[in-house]
Amino acid sequence: MTDVCTIAAISLDSGISKEVLRKWEERYGFPGPERDASGHRVYAVHQTARLKLIKRLIDNGMRPSQLVPLSEEALQSLLDEQSIINSVPAMESQVVDELMALLQLHDRSALDDRLKQEVKRLGVEKFVMEVMCPLNGAVGTAWVQGKIGIRDEHVYSEMIQSLIREEISQVSKPDGWPRMLITTPSGELHTLGILMVNVLASLHSACCISLGPQTPIQEIPIAAADYRADIVCLCFSAAFPKRKILPYLKELRSVVPQNVEIWIGGAGAVGLDRSPRGIRLLLTLHEVTDAVRNYGRAKYSQRQRRPANGLRSNTES
Repeated sequence: MTDVCTIAAISLDSGISKEVLRKWEERYGFPGPERDASGHRVYAVHQTARLKLIKRLIDNGMRPSQLVPLSEEALQSLLDEQSIINSVPAMESQVVDELMALLQLHDRSALDDRLKQEVKRLGVEKFVMEVMCPLNGAVGTAWVQGKIGIRDEHVYSEMIQSLIREEISQVSKPDGWPRMLITTPSGELHTLGILMVNVLASLHSACCISLGPQTPIQEIPIAAADYRADIVCLCFSAAFPKRKILPYLKELRSVVPQNVEIWIGGAGAVGLDRSPRGIRLLLTLHEVTDAVRNYGRAKYSQRQRRPANGLRSNTES
């Protein structure tokens, strides 16, 4: 057999886990493997392009059941119709195009300078909302379409992370409130989500304690106690197996004290059929900033309802 690859290779190239590929094969008949002399799955290399399109559309909030049965042409049409870029102001859409051109030219210095200029022009909050979010989408789309390589995506990722970390260092509030512990679960490598939440929540007076990615579940309640967290915030990318999210959240809620809120978000959380009791689902960055702003008001209102003798009222039980 020629032009074939292993399930590990196609998983790495497409960003879709091996277990999900097997599930789709069983449920939808795609991707369709052949078998080598040892009986192991091998996949035609040309299937990778279709898988990449599916991955990008799932990242944008669509369900696998809507996408996997579609042809490559139909998937590309859907991707072309996505409004990631068109939903931002026209000027920022042009900025995203110009930044993408610099990335494709491999002009790292010019790209770095331009990103910093845009942060200075817009301020970090508008930059994250109006430039970084659509730019992340544009980079992913360009990779799916073969306009950039994975090496270019890595260059962008390193550059944007460095930029946002620098902004975080300037706006962090060690004495802020609420106190937010931010991380991803074990197996979730993506860090852009937690960085964006960190900088935006800091701008709205939160004290953010980032544990970075992949914190073991048993460490989270310990960290919440050590750092006196009011909120544990987790980000899930679309690459995280969706079937694992609900069991994970139920276990997390059982070990984190009930007085500590749990917030989740990210592309992986889009389309969840339900959310366990005591888990707050925030699907956009605007929802995150609104939740941070409103947290203090809600707690103040609860304190106002507390009886003078210090006992909890029925509404708080």
